[in-house]
Amino acid sequence: MNFILSHHAEEKIIQRQISLKILQDILNNPEQILEEDGLKVYQGTFVAINNKTYLLRIYINDLVEPQKIVTLYVTSKLKKYRQLSNES
Repeated sequence: MNFILSHHAEEKIIQRQISLKILQDILNNPEQILEEDGLKVYQGTFVAINNKTYLLRIYINDLVEPQKIVTLYVTSKLKKYRQLSNES
């Protein structure tokens, strides 16, 4: 997937210590793609150094070319966001 990072997304990657490999893996093979607030949300799980499983949620503006990653975050609340996706 071709994409660019917003300044905000770049800051969050550094702040939240998200590896570009994990980001690329989820963008290329998302477990789910949702829509929230007019943005696509690519999400997928990964196992961190502490051996815990987390969900990475990547918010993308797909109306521009290349697509723009607006923001992203990591959460341990897997069930919450998977339930949200089932309601959509």
